[in-house]
Amino acid sequence: MKAHDSPTVRMLARPNGNDPVIEAGESAVAGLAVLFCAAKQPSLRDKLGLNNNSRVLMIGTEGVTDSEIFTRI
Repeated sequence: MKAHDSPTVRMLARPNGNDPVIEAGESAVAGLAVLFCAAKQPSLRDKLGLNNNSRVLMIGTEGVTDSEIFTRI
C-alpha cells in the first residue's frame, strides 16, 4: 500500500467547519494516511473491521519540524 502524507497534512492544517487546526509533521500523519487508504479498499477495510461505526485512536507524535516543507505542503 502506498499512502501519501501531503494530503493528510493539508487536511489537518485546513480543517472543515469548527474542527481544530492541527499542525502535524509528515511522520505524525503516516498512520492516518494509511487508515484513509485502507478505508477506501473494501478487502482491507473488511480485514481491519472498519465500518461507519468504527472509532480509531490516532496519536501524532511530531509537530512541524521544517516550516519550509510545511508551507510547501
